[in-house]
Amino acid sequence: MPTKDLEDSYVPFQCMILAYSNRFSVEGVSTAQYYILDTLNKQGPKTTKELAEMKGISQSGISKLTKRLLEKKYINQERQLNDRRSYNIVLTSEGKAFLNRVEDFGNEIMNLMEEALTEDEVQSFSLMCKKITSLYAEKL
Repeated sequence: MPTKDLEDSYVPFQCMILAYSNRFSVEGVSTAQYYILDTLNKQGPKTTKELAEMKGISQSGISKLTKRLLEKKYINQERQLNDRRSYNIVLTSEGKAFLNRVEDFGNEIMNLMEEALTEDEVQSFSLMCKKITSLYAEKL
């Protein structure tokens, strides 16, 4: 059970992070859909199969996630030249603009942290985040 001091410090921080996350949820994009957009932005076009393998879910699950992104015009499907039955999922300029808005929100939080913390504290915080994230990933 967390100590009272840790809880008192963590809960407001958690609320700030959740408020940040909800900013892009308001646009109707789930965390899983954000992952798809971010992947396409960083790695280029992918097939449904490739995204499913990367995310560890079924192709039908990816299809459900991409349906809303298609409706919002954040992605397009382009038929592959070598296999007319398969499509590449491609990030659109609207999708890129969404990612830029999310990045701007993230930068606001990063700027707050850099403003509030010394350089040593930023390094310590970074190490703590990595440690906690790594432990969390191991437990999944």
